[in-house]
Amino acid sequence: MDEKYWDTVALDYDGEIFSSVANDRNDVIVSAITRFSRKNAVACDFGCGVGKFLPVLASSFRHIHAIDISDRLLAQARSNCTGIENITYYKNDLSKTAKSPKDIDFALCVNVAIMASSNIRADIFKTISKCLRKNGHLVLVVPSLESALLADYRLLQWNRKAGLSEAEALWEFEDLDEDDNLSIRQGLVDINGTATKHYLKEELAAMFGDLALEIVTIEKVQYAWDTEFDQPPKWMEAPYPWDWLAILKKV
Repeated sequence: MDEKYWDTVALDYDGEIFSSVANDRNDVIVSAITRFSRKNAVACDFGCGVGKFLPVLASSFRHIHAIDISDRLLAQARSNCTGIENITYYKNDLSKTAKSPKDIDFALCVNVAIMASSNIRADIFKTISKCLRKNGHLVLVVPSLESALLADYRLLQWNRKAGLSEAEALWEFEDLDEDDNLSIRQGLVDINGTATKHYLKEELAAMFGDLALEIVTIEKVQYAWDTEFDQPPKWMEAPYPWDWLAILKKV
């Protein structure tokens, strides 16, 4: 994981990083957190960023561990959570377990395991699994590959409705080459010049068996179309773009 990159992002976090909690149309993530709320339990936000979810976690659990790789992001998280006393902050690379807390009852990880390296993503999931106590739960939010492909279809549909020919409507994709095809088969989508991992629902259902994590449920976190396009047309409504939210149990 790249500490310098995230320190740079911290300079304009809200401008650079999509806010799942602010754009969640149905408050699915917060509802998932409060579902496991227990005043005697300990929770951890793995990759807390500037602390968007820390207030709701702090009000739902006895103590919160907030982990991030960036000093600057942790400083902003502390500032944003001034007056909340039940949070401990850790600087740590989530692909390493050395400084991670143990015996966590509840874990939250929102759009963190999205880097191109499958090895780093696997190490992050190993860290989380090792930190969770038996029967503890993880709420994991990740980008949806199906949603990314739907957005491509919607763009083509928009172009055709605007009167473009099929060839003209496809111009957005004419620069794709064999590397792009290989990337999409790995679930890697170009987001502002960065290869970003997106997940299939069935991929999530199949990938955690070796980590003693059992899927409880998978559902959508839906967003508005203006999170994908500038000024989308009014007819562009449901189905909306989404992230996957998976609830897992340590077994």
